[in-house]
Amino acid sequence: MYIRLILITLTLLCNVLANARHDVKMEIIPETDTIFIGDQVTLKISVESNSKREFFVFPEFEKNLENGIEVLETRAVDTVKSGNDSIVKLERRYLFTAFSEGNLSFSKMPVVRLSISGVIDTLYSSQTLSLYIKEIPLDKDFQPFDIRNIKTYPSKFWLYASIIAVLAVLLAVAIFFAARKYFKRKEIIPLKKINPYEWAVNELEKLKTSNISINRTKEYYSQLTDIVREYIELQTDISIMEKTSDEILATLPSTVFSAPELVKNIADLFGIADLVKFAKYPASTAECEENWQNAYFFVVQGNNIVNEIKQSENEESVSGHSQT
Repeated sequence: MYIRLILITLTLLCNVLANARHDVKMEIIPETDTIFIGDQVTLKISVESNSKREFFVFPEFEKNLENGIEVLETRAVDTVKSGNDSIVKLERRYLFTAFSEGNLSFSKMPVVRLSISGVIDTLYSSQTLSLYIKEIPLDKDFQPFDIRNIKTYPSKFWLYASIIAVLAVLLAVAIFFAARKYFKRKEIIPLKKINPYEWAVNELEKLKTSNISINRTKEYYSQLTDIVREYIELQTDISIMEKTSDEILATLPSTVFSAPELVKNIADLFGIADLVKFAKYPASTAECEENWQNAYFFVVQGNNIVNEIKQSENEESVSGHSQT
């Protein structure tokens, strides 16, 4: 019996000595010791141990503590890595607030240590924790004002309606002039088809006497090329006005204006015109006169070719009737 008692005593002593060799460090670290009423403060409880065979239970708080302290959030326990692998560090954070002015003290915050050997003890921080709650300072010079009457602002409906109406009118005017120009051109062209040659020569003469080539070169070349374009369209019934210069030159070989000298003549005219209209080329008066002559030559020679074709068709028609 005595031997059995001695063995139990030795076992207990060994357990106590074994646990005594494990150093445990506990800290309670507040984020700050002073806050304004209603502000929030974080409190951290930290435990360090050199034994991985121990477990720690951190305190759980009710929502409202003593002295007007309120627990807003209790976060999960975190394991913090340290430079020494033999040391285990655990942390838990609590978020507090208070709505009463004064110096508030925290009660002890115990952390329970559990050992595999069955030894249980409770750790307490040696720190005295207090939290000073300050009132929010008020501006003594502040003078409260009466509540203002509800102010009625004018509706912006009529403003938006006016803007939409103006835009609609401008759009309608733009459409009207575009349509007027389009239909006016459609009305004029059939009249010109009575004699395209006479119309083109007449337009060229008016352009020559207008003298706009002196200081309005871009406008001069726009009108000059438009005359040539409409003349080609009237003589061939091919839509030319919306085509580019290159497209027109590619179309000419398949028309009555397929003669090489006519194609080269009109290519030179369109080349200078494009430079003036799009590259701001400063064409001289002599160049304007030369290109007018190119346009006039194109109209005259083109008319001669058209007349020759018509005469040849008439002769073939007469010959065909005589044979029958």
